[in-house]
Amino acid sequence: RTGSYLVGNGEQFTLLDCSLAPKLYAMDVCLGQIKDNAIDLAGKYPNLRKYMDDVFARPSFQSTVEYGPETVVWGWTSYH
Repeated sequence: RTGSYLVGNGEQFTLLDCSLAPKLYAMDVCLGQIKDNAIDLAGKYPNLRKYMDDVFARPSFQSTVEYGPETVVWGWTSYH
């Protein structure tokens, strides 16, 4: 694998990455703000943390994040 992404050699950002990005964003926010960093992603899962950082840094992801962490926390604490 030569790239950061999940399909093929990892060089192309695909629909799979697009689908996972918001789910990983919500997980990242909830682990940090609701679960007091119960899982150290960088320590236990460094490849996942790097993947998340790479995806979250993409301009396409940045331009579509319409809500901040407070909205994710509100949604999870209100409905789960």
